[in-house]
Amino acid sequence: MELRQLQIFSTAAQTLNFTKAGAKLGYAQSNITGQIRQLEEELQVKLFERLGRGIQLTNEGRKFLENANQILFLCEKAKGEFSPDVFRGILSIGAAETLCVYRLPEVLRHYRKLYPLVEIRVQTDSCDNFIEAIKANHIDIAMVLTDKIKAPELTVQTLHDETMAMIASPLHPLAKKLSITPPDLAEECLILTLPGCGYRPLILDMLKKQNVKPASFMELSSVGAIKQCTICGLGVTILPKISVRDDLASGKLVELNWAGPKLEVKTQLIYHQEKWITPPMKAFLDLCCSLDIPDSIPSIDINLISLNVKHSQ
Repeated sequence: MELRQLQIFSTAAQTLNFTKAGAKLGYAQSNITGQIRQLEEELQVKLFERLGRGIQLTNEGRKFLENANQILFLCEKAKGEFSPDVFRGILSIGAAETLCVYRLPEVLRHYRKLYPLVEIRVQTDSCDNFIEAIKANHIDIAMVLTDKIKAPELTVQTLHDETMAMIASPLHPLAKKLSITPPDLAEECLILTLPGCGYRPLILDMLKKQNVKPASFMELSSVGAIKQCTICGLGVTILPKISVRDDLASGKLVELNWAGPKLEVKTQLIYHQEKWITPPMKAFLDLCCSLDIPDSIPSIDINLISLNVKHSQ
């Protein structure tokens, strides 16, 4: 039994005329008759009574018509799910905590307006874990903060050059200095993100090249926790400036005049080179590349967005 036969049968049942059914479907009348005959032989029932030049559905034909129409409806519905004009499905996104707060919401706000039927799932984690999750096809795409992605199987798109800032409490002794150089960190506690964070290796590599070892390290999994500990005067930290804009504006934190080597960090999109780019995923990529994302926190409709929070960067 073929879908074409069901379509022919359904059309013939509507017109009750094989010639008209053929004209409607673009088939010869003989083709319509032959397909109906094959269907009757397969089902071992008569679907139509042939009364002179006219035809009528038999009782079996009327019963089969209900099933045929239901099958045809489900087939059309299934095709509609993947229509390029109708965006549906699930989009799984990984995002660094900082980007999940300060970059991603504006993208999702626009995306939800354009494609409200797409279910969006967002999780925060480390850059290293995102790379493994992409390789395992656990997420579709990730938005990360780092310098270079050393994974040749991934496609990388740079969205923004991010400014890194040396941050401290206004009451911290270093806040009184006109400029800060790497040796100034030798007697300080440096507050860092956990291993796996995209920009942590840049900070440690810079200190190593400068032959500087801070007096102590404090490692925290949350950017929010890092900021609070810095506000309390427990140490100094280096964070993306977008993550501390409000704290700098309110005076809770101050940006130190860092005279050391510049840290190059970028907001980047990564996904597997062999990944099938679904319409929802392509729309997200295009939107990220076209939007001028502000360095502020916009309001966002979070319906259908699920957050799976792990550790962050």
